[in-house]
Amino acid sequence: MRMNASRRAVATLALASFVASGCGGKDGQGDASGDGAPKRGGEVTVLSLGDVTSLDPGYWYYAYDHQALLQTTQRALYAFKPRDTTPTPDLAAGMPQTSSDGRTITIKIRSDVRYSPPLQDRTVTSADVKYAIERTFLASVRNAYAGTYFRAIEGSGDLRAGRAQELAGIRTPDDTTLVLRLTTPVGVLSSAQALALPGTVPVPEDYAAPFDRRPRSTYGAHQVFTGPYMIENDGKGKVTGHEPGRRLKLVRNPSWKRATDTRPAHLDRITFSAGNDDDTGSRRIFGGKGLASGDLAAPPVNLLRSALSTRRDQVSGVVSQSTRFIALNTTVKPFDNVDVRRAAAAAIDREALRATRGGAPLGAIATHFLPPSIPGFAQAGGLRGRLDFMRAPKGDLGLARDLLRKAGYRSGRYSGPALMLVGDDRPPGSGIATLVQRQLERLGFEFDVRLVSRTESFTNLCGRPSARVAVCANGVWAKDMFDPQGLLQPVFDGERIRTIGNINWANVDDPELNAGFDIAATETDPDMRALAYAEIDRTVTSRAYVVPWLWDSQIAFASDDVRGTVSRFTASWDMTYMSRE
Repeated sequence: MRMNASRRAVATLALASFVASGCGGKDGQGDASGDGAPKRGGEVTVLSLGDVTSLDPGYWYYAYDHQALLQTTQRALYAFKPRDTTPTPDLAAGMPQTSSDGRTITIKIRSDVRYSPPLQDRTVTSADVKYAIERTFLASVRNAYAGTYFRAIEGSGDLRAGRAQELAGIRTPDDTTLVLRLTTPVGVLSSAQALALPGTVPVPEDYAAPFDRRPRSTYGAHQVFTGPYMIENDGKGKVTGHEPGRRLKLVRNPSWKRATDTRPAHLDRITFSAGNDDDTGSRRIFGGKGLASGDLAAPPVNLLRSALSTRRDQVSGVVSQSTRFIALNTTVKPFDNVDVRRAAAAAIDREALRATRGGAPLGAIATHFLPPSIPGFAQAGGLRGRLDFMRAPKGDLGLARDLLRKAGYRSGRYSGPALMLVGDDRPPGSGIATLVQRQLERLGFEFDVRLVSRTESFTNLCGRPSARVAVCANGVWAKDMFDPQGLLQPVFDGERIRTIGNINWANVDDPELNAGFDIAATETDPDMRALAYAEIDRTVTSRAYVVPWLWDSQIAFASDDVRGTVSRFTASWDMTYMSRE
């Protein structure tokens, strides 16, 4: 039934405040004893667009990998409880102890965590964590973040180059002590933020090394687990519960002890089902039983508004600390000119772009790169921002033309060859790409538009500098942790440019900026660290390497018989706090 204007306005305002507060839904936290507490047992199926990217904990990098596998099947040194933005000990027995010079970090680990079969008689040791970190540097594991967060560990260069077999900077004086020796202080290590990444999930070397010696490690398909759940397997070291592109089945880990963990793990089984679309998947969840959303986008706007009116307790929202942006390739003319890039940014109607995703309830208009709730956000400009060419959310065509004249185009219009613009081949990304094309055409640009799959974009076009893509319309980058380094450095550090799978879509390689990243990474004082990254944010925004247009909010939803809690870390359901009614 179509809503009238007044009801639509009420629903929109309700959703906006609901997402801003990061709450909603039926809270799945708490113990499973007592009246009204979550029940133990049962099964939930999570409907998703795609599959996890890998079974290997050394590879996991994306939010869906963390939701489906890290939070459920393994224990890293540290973890984020659902409502926390600072990590707490998980496999570790306490917070890291850092030396006065910031270059030695000592971590005590628990002595009561065992592996799943076939290593159920083995207790996790510090040597297993040492090997886990070392293997993130192996070519066969293909980890994406070790070179950023673990590179200051002594000997990492030798290990990467094949001149060493282990990291000289990690010592294990006994089974429960791990010592990291660094060439320089590292803020995200001393704060434990980066020690909550899956690269610190323990991996027993004698068991995993034969799998790691292959061109691409097969440890993921034979791994042992430390979390409350494990991928269904034959008990002899072979995963059987994963059908690539279709289904991932989790069952209880018989070696896990509730007394050693903070996660309640109410459910007996969790199935992640891939291949669903946003519309059909959303309707199945709202009308079904025992279903929850995985990496589905928000439901269609009308369905979501209806759900807030009649099924409010089935929906939860949270600010996700991710930024959507349009990348302008600085190595392709005319975007090598800062005033041309600023003109493009000034011309973009960010409100129209946001409308393609559902409007104001799905996020705030971005005025710079760092999103809300990340340290440095306020210092970089907060919600309002600081730059004139980013002030008008609907765009300022007059200012854009003035900037083009400043760049040497006397008519205020670009006159040059057609440029390649790449966008997603499915809604809402395809609609965003079309809007970007039309908005920039008002300045005289002409485009060879290519709408492709996200995989094709990352692998062969936007993610491959040699492809010379001028405009990548569907950029989005989310936090690695609650720290600004993981948002800014992968996207703008020239030293991180890769020939394939490159994240720096603007191909920014400025020596001064690169040095700024190196300096900021060593800052361990939280206030000074926020200021350092705020300055980097102001620099990249003023140079218009990308056009940030939305700070995302994420919507999680479930069937009416499911209780759950949304994790601020993944901006999705934390399955270890979910239960069936």
